Amino acid sequence: MKSNLLLTLAAAFAFAVPAIAQGGNDAKPAPAASPVAQKYTCPMHPEVISDKPGKCPKCGMNLVPVKASPTPKK
Repeated sequence: MKSNLLLTLAAAFAFAVPAIAQGGNDAKPAPAASPVAQKYTCPMHPEVISDKPGKCPKCGMNLVPVKASPTPKK
């Protein structure tokens, strides 16, 4: 009877130690990418870049939002 109890405790210990060593699922999520400020440009003059919508100083056209280019994956 005593040997069965010791065997059961040894088996429970053998399974519990690796589970405790893994630390469970305490992984924190990766921080979200910082928001990038919207940029605006003139369709006719791409060198004109602004932080806010408005008119192109060269031709008077409305500035349009710049689309974010995809970031290449490593």
